[in-house]
Amino acid sequence: MELKDTYADRAIHERWESVYRAGGSQSDFNDRIMDRILGLMNPSPGSLFLDAGCGVGDHSARLGRRGLRCIGVDISETILDEARQKISREGSDEMVSFQPEKLEQLSFADDSFDFVHCRGVLMHIPDWERALRELCRVLKPGGKLVIVETNLASLEARLVRLVRSVSRRKSRLVATPGGLEFWSERDGHPFVVRIANLTYWRRFLESSNMKVVSRIATEFWDINRFPEGWIRGGIIAFNRLWFSAGLPATLSAGNAIIVEKLSLQR
Repeated sequence: MELKDTYADRAIHERWESVYRAGGSQSDFNDRIMDRILGLMNPSPGSLFLDAGCGVGDHSARLGRRGLRCIGVDISETILDEARQKISREGSDEMVSFQPEKLEQLSFADDSFDFVHCRGVLMHIPDWERALRELCRVLKPGGKLVIVETNLASLEARLVRLVRSVSRRKSRLVATPGGLEFWSERDGHPFVVRIANLTYWRRFLESSNMKVVSRIATEFWDINRFPEGWIRGGIIAFNRLWFSAGLPATLSAGNAIIVEKLSLQR
């Protein structure tokens, strides 16, 4: 399966940008999420980050603005051109660069990065285990990786399953050990969205010489499920309140899991 064809579609990226990065309120919330994640990862100034699945470079830019070096990678060369333009406009070229990469087969050497950031990306990769193993491989021992994924145990996921049990949907639902996968097509190309079984993911990470050090809620509700306007604005406000209060990640749709790579025992 060639994901490059799927994500060459500009419309997919435009949809994500319009939902998850448009508007001052959501942008400010993304800043707050990044600051909390970095507070838990505790990077030194100038640390080198990999932003895996960087898209238009929104989060890569956040890292650069905070004095952190970053290489953003994405499978779509089209979207990387936009990311480069964004960084150039901000004047952050010295801190942030981009290159095309498949997360399932990264070109970087082992132990290349101090930190790895991957937000909302693995849910769209069929072979997520291979991709996650690659992210662990390129991380230095003692370094930290953060993945932000949706949560199968959340209230939202339970409601989704209830709705699907009583109504027909265009997507095809496949249950896997790693979570529920919703398969559809975009212009003849396969497209998947996964709600992750984070208990299984934790066991997978631990088997890959990684130790979970923190898990926090990001968004209680996925704002993509709500219409644009005052309803979505209200959901963003609720998500911000839940996040600020530090309420349980287990009930939240969005979870950030921070893991540390252990040193191999000799």
